[in-house]
Amino acid sequence: MVDKVKGSLDDLANGEKSKTNEAQDSANAEPNNDVKLKKPKIDLERVRARADQSIDLGVTTEYTVIPIRNPKPDEFFRCMPDEDYTIDAHILSLKAENEWYMIDPETLPQIQLESQLRVRTVYVCVTMNSTPFVSCIPQHDDMGKINSWHESGHITMEKAKQCWVRRQADKANGGYIITKAMNAKLPDPKWPTMTLSEIIDRAFNKFYIDDINHPVLQRLRGEMMS
Repeated sequence: MVDKVKGSLDDLANGEKSKTNEAQDSANAEPNNDVKLKKPKIDLERVRARADQSIDLGVTTEYTVIPIRNPKPDEFFRCMPDEDYTIDAHILSLKAENEWYMIDPETLPQIQLESQLRVRTVYVCVTMNSTPFVSCIPQHDDMGKINSWHESGHITMEKAKQCWVRRQADKANGGYIITKAMNAKLPDPKWPTMTLSEIIDRAFNKFYIDDINHPVLQRLRGEMMS
């Protein structure tokens, strides 16, 4: 009887041990595929941009619009030093509209009396973000005279051919104060790859007068309202 009870206790102990081993085996087993963490598709270390991986795409930029304007007082700019990128032309300035019109030589004799029609030097400039613009500064008049503002403007452009400059109006002295950029590490300007002819054609596309009946001339003659 004792042996029978002892055998039953041994069987019970072995059963509990078996259950314990099964639990441990289940804990050590590989997790179910359904609960595995999903591996990211994109490895951040593979796609992280590094300085030594930069690519020169060899692209060129063509500007569909090139503004005609004066340099802004809060911007540094450069002027193209190549003499092939300046031209003297007859330019009609409309101050109220802040517009400049290039006049075709055949139309010129019929509008000579306009006071704002002057021979101006057209300079090609670029801003620090490489955006080009053209600026028109009057030359000496028929009497060989030039006012101090225009003379100062030409001086500013000559300085801008050498380094980054910013110009501000000095009303007390009738000219511009020129500030040169002091940072020697500033990059060289990225000059436009377009020819002067292409730049002028793009800038004056809508500002070219080759007809005496051009709306601007009609307005100046009082033939039509603005």
